[in-house]
Amino acid sequence: MSAYQETKVHGTHDFPFAVYRGLVPEWLSDFPLHWHEEMEIIYVEKGCVSISVRNSEYLVREGEFVLIHPQAIHAIRQHEEDRGFYHNILFRLSMLESGVDDLCRKKYLEPIYQRQLLMPEYIDRSHPMNAKILPTIRKLLTYQKNRQVGDELLIKAMLMELLHHVLEFCEVSDKERAYEDIVFDKLKLSLKYLEENYAENITAETMAAVSNYSVSHFSKLFKQMTGESLTQYLKNYRLEIAANRLRHESSKVSEIALSCGFSNLSYFSRAFYQKYQMTPSEYRMTPE
Repeated sequence: MSAYQETKVHGTHDFPFAVYRGLVPEWLSDFPLHWHEEMEIIYVEKGCVSISVRNSEYLVREGEFVLIHPQAIHAIRQHEEDRGFYHNILFRLSMLESGVDDLCRKKYLEPIYQRQLLMPEYIDRSHPMNAKILPTIRKLLTYQKNRQVGDELLIKAMLMELLHHVLEFCEVSDKERAYEDIVFDKLKLSLKYLEENYAENITAETMAAVSNYSVSHFSKLFKQMTGESLTQYLKNYRLEIAANRLRHESSKVSEIALSCGFSNLSYFSRAFYQKYQMTPSEYRMTPE
Protein backbone atom coordinates (compact mmCIF):
# COMPACT_ATOMS: atom_id res chain seq x y z
CA MET A 1 0.00 0.00 0.00
CA SER A 2 0.94 3.61 -0.38
CA ALA A 3 1.58 5.40 2.90
CA TYR A 4 -1.29 7.76 2.20
CA GLN A 5 -3.54 6.52 -0.57
CA GLU A 6 -3.99 2.79 -0.36
CA THR A 7 -3.77 0.99 -3.68
CA LYS A 8 -4.17 -2.46 -2.16
CA VAL A 9 -7.29 -4.37 -3.16
CA HIS A 10 -9.26 -5.25 -0.03
CA GLY A 11 -10.89 -8.59 -0.70
CA THR A 12 -11.07 -9.31 -4.43
CA HIS A 13 -12.04 -7.25 -7.47
CA ASP A 14 -15.33 -9.13 -7.78
CA PHE A 15 -16.03 -9.12 -4.02
CA PRO A 16 -14.30 -6.10 -2.40
CA PHE A 17 -14.86 -6.97 1.26
CA ALA A 18 -12.16 -7.70 3.83
CA VAL A 19 -11.68 -8.03 7.59
CA TYR A 20 -8.37 -7.39 9.38
CA ARG A 21 -7.10 -7.34 12.96
CA GLY A 22 -4.74 -4.92 14.68
CA LEU A 23 -2.93 -4.91 18.02
CA VAL A 24 -1.40 -1.68 19.32
CA PRO A 25 1.45 -1.36 20.10
CA GLU A 26 2.66 -4.97 19.67
CA TRP A 27 1.89 -5.26 15.96
CA LEU A 28 2.04 -1.57 15.06
CA SER A 29 2.62 1.55 17.15
CA ASP A 30 0.60 3.63 14.73
CA PHE A 31 -0.93 3.47 11.27
CA PRO A 32 -0.18 6.83 9.60
CA LEU A 33 -2.60 9.09 7.75
CA HIS A 34 -4.09 7.37 4.72
CA TRP A 35 -7.27 7.06 2.72
CA HIS A 36 -8.89 4.56 0.38
CA GLU A 37 -11.95 3.99 -1.77
CA GLU A 38 -13.59 1.63 0.70
CA MET A 39 -15.92 2.49 3.54
CA GLU A 40 -14.32 1.33 6.78
CA ILE A 41 -15.52 0.32 10.23
CA ILE A 42 -12.91 0.17 13.00
CA TYR A 43 -14.21 -1.75 16.03
CA VAL A 44 -12.22 -1.90 19.27
CA GLU A 45 -12.63 -5.25 21.02
CA LYS A 46 -10.26 -4.69 23.96
CA GLY A 47 -8.40 -1.75 25.44
CA CYS A 48 -8.47 1.54 23.56
CA VAL A 49 -6.84 3.24 20.58
CA SER A 50 -6.74 6.79 19.27
CA ILE A 51 -8.37 7.14 15.86
CA SER A 52 -8.26 10.39 13.91
CA VAL A 53 -10.73 11.04 11.09
CA ARG A 54 -10.10 14.19 9.08
CA ASN A 55 -9.48 16.84 11.78
CA SER A 56 -11.17 15.02 14.68
CA GLU A 57 -9.51 12.61 17.08
CA TYR A 58 -11.41 10.01 19.09
CA LEU A 59 -10.33 7.80 21.98
CA VAL A 60 -12.19 4.62 21.04
CA ARG A 61 -12.64 2.11 23.83
CA GLU A 62 -13.80 -1.49 24.15
CA GLY A 63 -17.17 -2.05 22.49
CA GLU A 64 -17.00 1.19 20.48
CA PHE A 65 -16.31 1.86 16.80
CA VAL A 66 -15.87 4.54 14.15
CA LEU A 67 -17.41 4.80 10.69
CA ILE A 68 -15.14 6.17 7.98
CA HIS A 69 -16.41 7.54 4.67
CA PRO A 70 -14.72 6.42 1.44
CA GLN A 71 -11.70 8.66 0.71
CA ALA A 72 -11.74 10.20 4.21
CA ILE A 73 -8.25 10.69 5.59
CA HIS A 74 -7.67 8.85 8.89
CA ALA A 75 -5.06 7.29 11.16
CA ILE A 76 -4.78 4.86 14.09
CA ARG A 77 -2.38 5.53 16.96
CA GLN A 78 -1.52 4.20 20.38
CA HIS A 79 -3.00 6.28 23.20
CA GLU A 80 -0.25 7.01 25.74
CA GLU A 81 0.76 3.60 27.18
CA ASP A 82 -2.55 1.87 26.49
CA ARG A 83 -2.93 -1.30 24.46
CA GLY A 84 -5.72 -1.87 21.99
CA PHE A 85 -7.02 -4.84 20.02
CA TYR A 86 -9.21 -3.78 17.12
CA HIS A 87 -10.77 -5.00 13.86
CA ASN A 88 -11.13 -3.32 10.47
CA ILE A 89 -14.02 -4.06 8.14
CA LEU A 90 -13.55 -2.59 4.66
CA PHE A 91 -15.89 -2.79 1.69
CA ARG A 92 -16.66 -0.84 -1.46
CA LEU A 93 -20.13 0.59 -1.68
CA SER A 94 -20.19 -0.46 -5.34
CA MET A 95 -20.47 -4.12 -4.30
CA LEU A 96 -24.00 -3.35 -3.06
CA GLU A 97 -25.20 -1.89 -6.37
CA SER A 98 -27.38 -3.83 -8.78
CA GLY A 99 -26.84 -1.65 -11.86
CA VAL A 100 -26.71 1.85 -13.30
CA ASP A 101 -30.42 2.45 -12.71
CA ASP A 102 -30.35 1.03 -9.20
CA LEU A 103 -32.55 3.17 -6.92
CA CYS A 104 -30.46 2.35 -3.84
CA ARG A 105 -27.30 3.52 -5.58
CA LYS A 106 -28.85 6.85 -6.57
CA LYS A 107 -30.71 7.49 -3.33
CA TYR A 108 -28.28 6.20 -0.69
CA LEU A 109 -24.92 4.82 -1.85
CA GLU A 110 -23.85 7.63 -4.15
CA PRO A 111 -24.72 10.42 -1.65
CA ILE A 112 -22.63 8.65 1.02
CA TYR A 113 -19.72 8.20 -1.39
CA GLN A 114 -19.94 11.84 -2.54
CA ARG A 115 -20.10 12.98 1.11
CA GLN A 116 -23.50 14.58 0.58
CA LEU A 117 -24.89 12.34 3.30
CA LEU A 118 -22.63 12.34 6.36
CA MET A 119 -22.41 9.36 8.66
CA PRO A 120 -21.68 9.90 12.37
CA GLU A 121 -18.01 9.03 12.92
CA TYR A 122 -17.59 7.99 16.55
CA ILE A 123 -20.10 5.55 18.01
CA ASP A 124 -19.60 5.10 21.75
CA ARG A 125 -21.47 2.57 23.88
CA SER A 126 -24.23 5.03 24.73
CA HIS A 127 -24.99 5.94 21.11
CA PRO A 128 -28.34 4.45 19.97
CA MET A 129 -26.70 3.11 16.81
CA ASN A 130 -24.32 0.96 18.86
CA ALA A 131 -26.96 -1.51 20.00
CA LYS A 132 -28.50 -1.63 16.52
CA ILE A 133 -25.46 -2.54 14.44
CA LEU A 134 -22.82 -3.94 16.84
CA PRO A 135 -24.30 -7.48 16.57
CA THR A 136 -23.99 -7.22 12.77
CA ILE A 137 -20.41 -5.97 13.03
CA ARG A 138 -19.49 -8.94 15.22
CA LYS A 139 -21.05 -11.34 12.73
CA LEU A 140 -19.10 -9.76 9.87
CA LEU A 141 -15.86 -10.25 11.82
CA THR A 142 -16.32 -14.02 11.58
CA TYR A 143 -15.77 -13.83 7.82
CA GLN A 144 -12.10 -12.87 8.07
CA LYS A 145 -10.85 -16.24 6.86
CA ASN A 146 -12.71 -19.26 5.55
CA ARG A 147 -16.10 -18.87 3.92
CA GLN A 148 -18.71 -21.43 3.01
CA VAL A 149 -20.82 -21.59 -0.14
CA GLY A 150 -23.35 -18.77 -0.07
CA ASP A 151 -21.57 -16.69 2.57
CA GLU A 152 -21.14 -13.83 0.09
CA LEU A 153 -24.92 -13.48 -0.02
CA LEU A 154 -25.08 -13.25 3.78
CA ILE A 155 -22.28 -10.67 3.87
CA LYS A 156 -24.07 -8.48 1.34
CA ALA A 157 -27.32 -8.80 3.27
CA MET A 158 -25.61 -7.81 6.52
CA LEU A 159 -23.91 -4.81 4.92
CA MET A 160 -27.26 -3.68 3.56
CA GLU A 161 -28.81 -4.04 7.01
CA LEU A 162 -25.92 -2.14 8.56
CA LEU A 163 -26.28 0.78 6.11
CA HIS A 164 -30.04 0.81 6.71
CA HIS A 165 -29.43 1.58 10.38
CA VAL A 166 -26.59 4.03 9.63
CA LEU A 167 -28.88 6.05 7.36
CA GLU A 168 -31.17 6.76 10.32
CA PHE A 169 -28.39 8.91 11.78
CA CYS A 170 -26.95 10.49 8.62
CA GLU A 171 -27.04 14.25 8.14
CA VAL A 172 -27.07 16.27 4.94
CA SER A 173 -23.75 18.03 4.26
CA ASP A 174 -23.70 21.81 4.53
CA LYS A 175 -21.51 24.47 2.90
CA GLU A 176 -19.02 24.47 5.75
CA ARG A 177 -18.43 20.73 5.48
CA ALA A 178 -18.22 20.96 1.68
CA TYR A 179 -15.49 23.60 2.04
CA GLU A 180 -13.61 21.43 4.56
CA ASP A 181 -13.69 18.53 2.12
CA ILE A 182 -12.16 20.73 -0.58
CA VAL A 183 -9.40 21.77 1.84
CA PHE A 184 -8.63 18.19 2.81
CA ASP A 185 -8.57 17.05 -0.80
CA LYS A 186 -5.98 19.75 -1.55
CA LEU A 187 -3.90 18.78 1.48
CA LYS A 188 -3.85 15.20 0.22
CA LEU A 189 -1.71 16.47 -2.65
CA SER A 190 0.94 17.71 -0.23
CA LEU A 191 0.87 14.43 1.69
CA LYS A 192 1.34 12.54 -1.55
CA TYR A 193 4.34 14.75 -2.30
CA LEU A 194 5.79 14.00 1.15
CA GLU A 195 5.32 10.28 0.59
CA GLU A 196 7.21 10.38 -2.69
CA ASN A 197 10.01 12.70 -1.52
CA TYR A 198 10.45 12.01 2.20
CA ALA A 199 14.18 11.33 1.77
CA GLU A 200 14.76 14.79 0.27
CA ASN A 201 14.97 18.19 1.94
CA ILE A 202 11.26 18.94 2.30
CA THR A 203 10.30 22.46 3.38
CA ALA A 204 7.02 24.09 4.36
CA GLU A 205 7.40 26.36 1.33
CA THR A 206 7.50 23.38 -1.04
CA MET A 207 4.59 21.61 0.63
CA ALA A 208 2.49 24.79 0.65
CA ALA A 209 3.14 25.34 -3.05
CA VAL A 210 1.95 21.81 -3.88
CA SER A 211 -1.44 22.48 -2.30
CA ASN A 212 -1.52 26.10 -3.52
CA TYR A 213 -1.63 27.73 -0.07
CA SER A 214 0.52 30.34 1.62
CA VAL A 215 3.10 28.91 4.03
CA SER A 216 1.31 30.28 7.11
CA HIS A 217 -2.10 28.99 6.01
CA PHE A 218 -0.68 25.62 5.00
CA SER A 219 1.14 25.22 8.33
CA LYS A 220 -2.06 25.98 10.24
CA LEU A 221 -4.11 23.52 8.19
CA PHE A 222 -1.43 20.81 8.37
CA LYS A 223 -1.28 21.07 12.17
CA GLN A 224 -5.07 20.96 12.32
CA MET A 225 -5.20 17.83 10.15
CA THR A 226 -2.30 15.87 11.64
CA GLY A 227 -2.00 17.23 15.17
CA GLU A 228 1.70 17.85 14.54
CA SER A 229 3.91 20.42 12.86
CA LEU A 230 5.36 19.51 9.47
CA THR A 231 8.79 19.00 11.08
CA GLN A 232 7.40 16.61 13.72
CA TYR A 233 5.25 14.73 11.24
CA LEU A 234 8.06 14.31 8.72
CA LYS A 235 10.42 13.02 11.41
CA ASN A 236 7.88 10.46 12.63
CA TYR A 237 7.06 9.38 9.09
CA ARG A 238 10.74 8.85 8.28
CA LEU A 239 11.18 6.86 11.50
CA GLU A 240 8.23 4.61 10.59
CA ILE A 241 9.78 3.91 7.18
CA ALA A 242 13.16 3.24 8.78
CA ALA A 243 11.64 0.89 11.38
CA ASN A 244 9.89 -1.11 8.67
CA ARG A 245 13.11 -1.39 6.64
CA LEU A 246 15.12 -2.45 9.69
CA ARG A 247 12.75 -5.37 10.16
CA HIS A 248 12.68 -6.46 6.54
CA GLU A 249 16.09 -5.51 5.06
CA SER A 250 19.69 -6.42 5.82
CA SER A 251 21.17 -3.02 4.88
CA LYS A 252 23.36 -1.23 7.41
CA VAL A 253 21.65 1.04 9.91
CA SER A 254 23.58 4.03 8.53
CA GLU A 255 22.43 3.26 4.98
CA ILE A 256 18.79 2.97 6.02
CA ALA A 257 19.00 6.21 8.02
CA LEU A 258 20.48 8.09 5.07
CA SER A 259 17.93 6.68 2.60
CA CYS A 260 15.11 7.79 4.91
CA GLY A 261 16.28 11.41 5.03
CA PHE A 262 18.51 11.38 8.14
CA SER A 263 21.92 12.79 7.24
CA ASN A 264 23.13 12.63 10.87
CA LEU A 265 23.37 9.10 12.28
CA SER A 266 23.58 10.28 15.90
CA TYR A 267 20.40 12.33 15.52
CA PHE A 268 18.66 9.37 13.88
CA SER A 269 19.65 7.04 16.74
CA ARG A 270 18.44 9.50 19.39
CA ALA A 271 15.14 10.13 17.59
CA PHE A 272 14.62 6.40 17.02
CA TYR A 273 15.22 5.58 20.68
CA GLN A 274 12.87 8.35 21.78
CA LYS A 275 10.07 6.91 19.62
CA TYR A 276 10.61 3.15 20.09
CA GLN A 277 12.46 2.99 23.44
CA MET A 278 15.24 0.90 21.88
CA THR A 279 18.16 1.40 19.54
CA PRO A 280 17.80 0.67 15.80
CA SER A 281 19.94 -2.46 16.23
CA GLU A 282 17.84 -3.70 19.14
CA TYR A 283 14.65 -3.03 17.19
CA ARG A 284 15.97 -5.06 14.26
CA MET A 285 16.46 -8.05 16.54
CA THR A 286 13.04 -7.99 18.20
CA PRO A 287 10.43 -10.35 16.74
CA GLU A 288 7.38 -8.92 14.98
